[in-house]
Amino acid sequence: MLEKLKAQLKRLYEHPFYRERFKSAGLKPEDVKSLEDFQKLPFTTRGDLPKLAELQDLSNVVRIHFSPSPYGLIPVYLTKNDVVAMDSANAKAFKLAGITSDDIALITFSYHVFIAGLNFHGGLEMLGAKVVPLGPGSTEKTLEIAEKVKPTVLVANPSFALKLAKEGLEGIRVFIGAGEPFSSIEGYKDKLRDAFGDNVTLIDYYGLAECVPIACECKHERGLHVVEDFCYVEVIDPESGEVVGEGEKGELVVTHLNKEAMPLLRFRTGDLARVEVVECECGKKLTLPKGVFGRTDEMYKVKGVKFYPSQLPLILKGLGLSGKFKVVIERTEKGTDYLKLVVEGKDVDVEAVKRAVKEHMLITPNEVEVVEKLEKDREVLDLRF
Repeated sequence: MLEKLKAQLKRLYEHPFYRERFKSAGLKPEDVKSLEDFQKLPFTTRGDLPKLAELQDLSNVVRIHFSPSPYGLIPVYLTKNDVVAMDSANAKAFKLAGITSDDIALITFSYHVFIAGLNFHGGLEMLGAKVVPLGPGSTEKTLEIAEKVKPTVLVANPSFALKLAKEGLEGIRVFIGAGEPFSSIEGYKDKLRDAFGDNVTLIDYYGLAECVPIACECKHERGLHVVEDFCYVEVIDPESGEVVGEGEKGELVVTHLNKEAMPLLRFRTGDLARVEVVECECGKKLTLPKGVFGRTDEMYKVKGVKFYPSQLPLILKGLGLSGKFKVVIERTEKGTDYLKLVVEGKDVDVEAVKRAVKEHMLITPNEVEVVEKLEKDREVLDLRF
């Protein structure tokens, strides 16, 4: 991995954006002789993307997608080699997922403006599968097309896939879910397996418009394997920026290993994840056990623990609740933090909620209140200061 990073750093040094970054850090590519040295390099953030795109040489670019951001739509450039590398990485991942050239794959992601549909399409096509570029549409239209082509692979949002299965879609042996939380929600896979049948393989997939693929499950469903020949991942403490230990929760950071146009160096995704080394039957090891399960944009220190409210909807949905919540953080007269969690539902097992929050977030709410309806999907009130 280190040699691949060194080679990429030499290429990055020729990019005007990163050359300036190296200078500001007082480093040159040849100064990076270890992974510890690599960690001295500055991060790239979403706020850097407009400038990175602006300084990109377009002479070898063959495709332009866009990525939504607070700064408007940001172009994402790919050279011919970038497209081949992306398709090849996806093809290898999909092969490990159990997809073959005999499969017919129905893709329901958009092919317009954004990269999603074409990303899956290229990898499946390179693998030799028959691809139906359906794009987004109504349940009825999707089922109509499915009846004609008899797909064996479905690529869709998990929620849409569940709806299709309940409406009668049959014959799916591999489902690739992306675009929304999937394996990070306890029990979600069970619902899909009940709907599609016990023999279906359920694949969680993770990538960004700016870097795809990043991780994908194999047919053994033991977590999302990092696509290590395409990108290098780190998990950092969002506050300090220091790399955390194996299995610790933190912010996912990605670096392209061979991207030519708009390459990312230590890009802070803002996504919460854990990376573990798992001995999987497929031979892959570096794994995101539950994919991505929250955002780092909003973090509170409560009882000395980093508390990310964005994790709560996934935890609550795993308990069969709506996922709506209200958090109130107060300080008692003794100076200790008091965490109150309000959830929406009826006949809720309050102790089960406390246990689930403790298991996933390492903090136990002092109080859980149940109400029939919450007006807002999420609300956090920090009244300590």
